[in-house]
Amino acid sequence: MWGEIAYQLYGLEGYEHLKEYDQEQQAPGGNTLKDLFEHGDGPALILIDEIAAYLEAASGVEVGDATLASQTLSFVLSLLETASEVDNVTVVYSIADTAFEEEAEEVRTLVDELNQIGRRQHKTITPTDESEVGQVLQHRLFEEIDEEAAELIAQDYFQFYTESDRQFPQEATEASYVDRLTREYPFHPTVLDTLTEKIDTIPRFQRTRGALKLLARAVYYLWNNQPERYDRHFVRLYDLTPSDDDPGGSIDSTLHETLFEFVDLSAAVSADIYSEDGTAHAQLEDRKWTEKGIPPLGSHLTTSVLWHSLAYGEQATGLTRAELNATLGHLDIRFDNYDSALEALAGGDMTVACYYLYDEERVRFKSDPNLIRIIDQRVDNTPDPQARSRFESRLETEVGTGGFETVVFPESPADLPDKVSKPQLAVMHIDTAPVSDGGEETPEKIQTLYEKSASKHGGQVQSRVYKNYVLFLAPDEERIKSGIQEARQLEAIEALLDDSQQTADLSNEQIEELRERRDQTHGLLGELVRGVYRHLYYVDRDGLTHITINATEANGGTTLVNAVEETLEDRLIRADASAKGTAFFKQKLWQRTQDSMTTQQLVTQFAKKPGLPYLLNTKPLRKTVERMVDDSGYVYWDGESETVYWDGDEDAQPNNWDEDVPLVESPDVRTSIQDSDVKIGDEYVVYTDIEAFLEVHGDSIEIPEPVEPKDDDDESDDGPESTTGGSTGPDSEQVVLGTDDERVKPSEWDHATSLMAASRAFKEVRGEAISAATSDGDAGVSQVTVEVGGEDQLSKGSFIAQQSALKNRADHVSVRMQYETVSDSNATYEATFRGGLEEFSRVTNQPDPFGDTVRIDLKVRVDLPEPEPITDDEDDLLAELEDALGQTNIDVKVQARGPTEIALEAKQ
Repeated sequence: MWGEIAYQLYGLEGYEHLKEYDQEQQAPGGNTLKDLFEHGDGPALILIDEIAAYLEAASGVEVGDATLASQTLSFVLSLLETASEVDNVTVVYSIADTAFEEEAEEVRTLVDELNQIGRRQHKTITPTDESEVGQVLQHRLFEEIDEEAAELIAQDYFQFYTESDRQFPQEATEASYVDRLTREYPFHPTVLDTLTEKIDTIPRFQRTRGALKLLARAVYYLWNNQPERYDRHFVRLYDLTPSDDDPGGSIDSTLHETLFEFVDLSAAVSADIYSEDGTAHAQLEDRKWTEKGIPPLGSHLTTSVLWHSLAYGEQATGLTRAELNATLGHLDIRFDNYDSALEALAGGDMTVACYYLYDEERVRFKSDPNLIRIIDQRVDNTPDPQARSRFESRLETEVGTGGFETVVFPESPADLPDKVSKPQLAVMHIDTAPVSDGGEETPEKIQTLYEKSASKHGGQVQSRVYKNYVLFLAPDEERIKSGIQEARQLEAIEALLDDSQQTADLSNEQIEELRERRDQTHGLLGELVRGVYRHLYYVDRDGLTHITINATEANGGTTLVNAVEETLEDRLIRADASAKGTAFFKQKLWQRTQDSMTTQQLVTQFAKKPGLPYLLNTKPLRKTVERMVDDSGYVYWDGESETVYWDGDEDAQPNNWDEDVPLVESPDVRTSIQDSDVKIGDEYVVYTDIEAFLEVHGDSIEIPEPVEPKDDDDESDDGPESTTGGSTGPDSEQVVLGTDDERVKPSEWDHATSLMAASRAFKEVRGEAISAATSDGDAGVSQVTVEVGGEDQLSKGSFIAQQSALKNRADHVSVRMQYETVSDSNATYEATFRGGLEEFSRVTNQPDPFGDTVRIDLKVRVDLPEPEPITDDEDDLLAELEDALGQTNIDVKVQARGPTEIALEAKQ
């Protein structure tokens, strides 16, 4: 430093005077400096700017055991002492308060020491106060300022502020503000206020020098990117734009390298203000306005708010609406347009809603994203088909299972089979049969499906026969929208959680909150879906009847099937129901013109006659037949075993029984009956009385042999008297109640599932069998039919056929397959297979379909010669199939049957 000062003051002659000190980096003393100043004839002014900056650099240079910085301090001390003693030498030095604070303090300490010397007074000068910053910037950045233009603009804006219906800071409406507008022109006062009052709170930002650097870039960028369609009047805060991203030095680099170190809003800039690809939310908002010839209001707003957000302290961060009006207000731009842009950016338009912008008491950016806004934007961007698909998927879960067979979204009569086996609950699509009038009018689609049926798509449509066994669950049109919106919400939250790039910007607390919202929305969606499907149409005597389901609202865990069952509880006949009475049997079930009906026909009556209860299990019907035989003179005929059950005695001789021996003594007659004796099928017949039975089967009844009278002495040789009728001769078979010889044929269980995952299907069927077992033994399985569903049935069927559970029983397995495809031009191809496992294993190639219409019916059936017991050992057919297919994605329908009790010898 001393060598340079000597050279600048007195040239080579002066430098030669201090050359030795300069080269050895040793500070000269006071006498040496006095000799130096004698080289000049006039006064000398020494200006040293930013001593602290020089000391910062010199502190890294070693000089002996010290540093060049310490030598510099010694030199400054000597210089100041010498200057205080020499009349024609003045030293002016500057110290920046906000930079190199440690070194500057050392210099200030030195100056304090000099003050104590008292040889000469010093004067501390502040170069620029707050009112002078603007003028400094003017002179540093512009060669010339048009004072006349400045005065005119200032007057126009002051009038704009005072006459507007908008609020502004009080200063803007005071007369003195005109002077400030003029004095700081072309910079708007809000620019300088923000830089000197808010940005200046950030460490390492120098009020004048930092503002000068930023505004120099702003003017440079504005000059090279001048707007074409309106007058600017002032350089504004939004001209300090992060779109100035020149790597050689720019506003963007100042933000990222200096300011964001203390208030990190980098994510807010890239997401909401400016991105190179033009996808930041403000840039998207800009397009709405620039297409109309209006300035890019989105960027104006967000950039201005950004600079106000770079401050320390909650109260200092952001700006009020009045401050925002002053910052943005322009003579040629309507405030309503700025209002609309801010509303959109703050969440009114989810396509441009900012992630980090908070429109609260003070508008500001924060480093943590606004989670609600992010979710809402995801929701708004979730396509309607995706939301509807999620709603429909959840509906399938909420339908549930139970006594009714569910048919989801039937559209044509062929989708809703006309059958007896089980009541069918048709769940209608939200677009097919929405109910808008409270259910007073039956939707046309439901009426059509109720009246018509078809065996296949495109087949002949005919009147539905079993109308009582179709029920319809329809959606409430007013509730559909909220259900789909909730499905959209869930899709959006899950997509957000799966977006690693987006969640990287969220805090751990926000991610946890997001997960909680997902769980809450998942539960609420189920409730809303159940609430949508509240209109039930079922058959009564006068046709379809409407009722509103409330069970889903009363119990959040109730499925739709459960809700229907609860609503119609008094019309359900479950397995534990009691036998029906004689009046019901005669008036509701029995066909009055008939003398007989098969048990299958009795079952059919429930499906056929409008208004009858829903028979969910045949056990109550079997109990009813038992009662009718015991109490009402009816007769039950088991055509399979050719056994008749009749509540008669020896004295009750039918008029059309011409034999001398009582009918009850025939080995084909049983005079007592249990519900387990009653079977369902076409071979099992109920007759109104014994005469009606004999009219049909009299010739097939075995005539009992006459019984010879015996002496009393021989009585002990006779077997016990039969209590059930029939011969007791040597060639006859005795049946004695209460002994091991009596064999009551066990009843059977029979269960079929809907289409579901294989693990669930086999578990359900096996569970049904176990629950049907008697208390005296284990149930068994004698027949299993597996129908393959879903896609690629042929390949899945081939996989099933390869399982050891079937191959080990191959002799008793049969496979049926029907393949059909139809092209758009009605070309058809069909293939049929009937055979065993070995032959089916060769059917491996599925033909390419001609068009969208493909139908494959594939069933594998096992008929066991002897029932296999279902025990805890899990070595029965059902358990093996569940184990083999439980981990696959194969969907099947399973139907199985077997005895509810296996005889002891069969187990052994």
